[in-house]
Amino acid sequence: MSPKTDVLVAVDTALRPTGFARRGHVWLEDRADGCSGWLGFGVAGSVDLTPLVGVCFRRYDEVCRALGVGIPGTPLLSLPLGALMGEKPVWKWTFEPGGDHAAVASSLVSAFLKHGVPYIDKYARWETLSKELTAKPETLLDFERARKLAIIHVLNGNAGAAAEVLKKERERVADVHDVHARSYRAFAHRFELAFPG
Repeated sequence: MSPKTDVLVAVDTALRPTGFARRGHVWLEDRADGCSGWLGFGVAGSVDLTPLVGVCFRRYDEVCRALGVGIPGTPLLSLPLGALMGEKPVWKWTFEPGGDHAAVASSLVSAFLKHGVPYIDKYARWETLSKELTAKPETLLDFERARKLAIIHVLNGNAGAAAEVLKKERERVADVHDVHARSYRAFAHRFELAFPG
């Protein structure tokens, strides 16, 4: 096995009792209302892991799939675990080649249970997540804000708010010809065909 595989096996073993199960390159825990708690890792070198924590919603993924956007199983909202830790955050866990992977994995999972699971608990309800994102859209990255908000609004039955979000972003990128602007215009067109206002 490669060093990376050894590390991921150690993490998987430590996560098994928590209810998070490996699915491909991420770990998921099924929640109510079509939600999944999500844990993924940024991998640097062969053995440095940066945990990312988030939530996925089946209804959101289904709309993305129908519109041909996003990557299935990608969280609607996520943060690095270190951003949730307050003082003295740990951003990456280093697994030394030939070292005690079980101890490092156990430390990572303990931090995840203490800081990451409460974040997932908070946003595992669609109403809570959608209300917060529509109230504070600046928490979303610029390039994904309009797309995510439009989908959230339409899922909440507010086609007018979705149309307004699409219109504002279309105006913002009207004279721009970069990759984001082109892909956004294509997305907005598909969205309006799928969800006519």
